Amino acid sequence: MAYVLGYWWADGYMRIHSRNGGHLVQIASIDIEHLQTIANTMGATAALRQVRKESSCHEMVICNQGLYHDLLNLGGIPNKSHVIGFPNVPTEYLVDFIRGFIDGDGTLVWNGDRPVIQIYSGSQQLLLETGRYIELMTGIPAPNISHNRNNYYIKWSTIRAKCLAIWLYRNNNGLMLARKAAIAQQFEQWQPKKSPERGTITEKMRLHFANYLP
Repeated sequence: MAYVLGYWWADGYMRIHSRNGGHLVQIASIDIEHLQTIANTMGATAALRQVRKESSCHEMVICNQGLYHDLLNLGGIPNKSHVIGFPNVPTEYLVDFIRGFIDGDGTLVWNGDRPVIQIYSGSQQLLLETGRYIELMTGIPAPNISHNRNNYYIKWSTIRAKCLAIWLYRNNNGLMLARKAAIAQQFEQWQPKKSPERGTITEKMRLHFANYLP
């Protein structure tokens, strides 16, 4: 369920219906099959609907007061985009939460022949804490936060992106978005054309990813 929480932290919202007082928990995505998988994993009765007739985006809607208050207790809030922080997630579930968050608000892309992972958010604090937790768990240094229009983002590239992809997708068999997991598998096969600069690979990275480093 930590993965589902991470995915909601990225692409979800919560509100109380203005007319009937229903407590609604929603997640929007272009990946409708993945939304169905999440609903099945939660064992929840969910409505799946197209956001707009001409849109490729769908949303999963769950009307459940208990779930709504569970999210509140974990730090979820309505209108969360610019103010939400990192929830209190037990250490053993951090990788699942962060994978869900990246599947929702992250990208795995190639910049030329270099692997890149980026996470976007309106909340600078959320990105700051995400980078710190990743460093704590993997030894991959937390990147600086950059600003782009109304959002912030953090980015890993080359060998650090490769190691992060391995931590997120290869060593864990939980929920994952198939199209991003496929790119992560490509990252795993990537090798740098020259030796990384000194300091790029930390000692903790060597402990965690020894079989994948040059």
